[in-house]
Amino acid sequence: MAGGVAKSPLALPNALHYAAGMSKLDSPDKTSRRGDTRARLMEAAERLFGERGLHAVTLKEINAEAGQRNESALHYHFGSKQRLVQAILDARVGAIDKRRAARIDALIEAGGADDLHAILRATFEPLTGLLDTEEGVRFVRFAAQVLNDPDFDLPTVALRSGFQGITRANALIISVLAELPPEIAIQRQRLMIEMALTSLAIWTRRPDATANAAARAFFVASLFDAIAGALTAPVSEETLAALKEASKN
Repeated sequence: MAGGVAKSPLALPNALHYAAGMSKLDSPDKTSRRGDTRARLMEAAERLFGERGLHAVTLKEINAEAGQRNESALHYHFGSKQRLVQAILDARVGAIDKRRAARIDALIEAGGADDLHAILRATFEPLTGLLDTEEGVRFVRFAAQVLNDPDFDLPTVALRSGFQGITRANALIISVLAELPPEIAIQRQRLMIEMALTSLAIWTRRPDATANAAARAFFVASLFDAIAGALTAPVSEETLAALKEASKN
């Protein structure tokens, strides 16, 4: 994330999609012509943003990709590119976070609240389990582009979101990392989100990404191992000294 850049004022209760999830890109009035237009615009934007990045895509291109002859359609439905991005994130969150919350509840019920690997699986498998679908691939690519955009700070939003699945998973991870200095624990949680989304987006570029289930399972398992290692790695004297120096500023 670029320093000194103003962050997008994403509404915290709506934001994580960023490691959040999937639901159909629709709206409350999806059966109407207005709802169909809105959904087509969101799908087109998600696809183009995921392929090229947020700033490389114009509103005119999104309108054209969605088959809209009226060049003002996107502005009418969303008002701005920032609100369009927010709408896509909102549309992907609910269903996945409900599954995540159920996984976390089951994990706690089974006595696995201190098992970091199990926590990571419960947190991210509701997303990685969608990588065999075109829609899942499209969302992962989009989310990674949002993650890399300096106008958004999705790791912070994710860690502060009001979604129950994210909140419960985060609480378990904080507990596992309790012996780390708070600043380092927070930084590693950010790295966890960045590492997961970026790695998954790169994976989706493979020609066999959606078809090769065995390779995908191996990749995801290895990714979880790597994230667990990054979260729990010993803190070096160099890092502690750097933290002390940074705390003076």
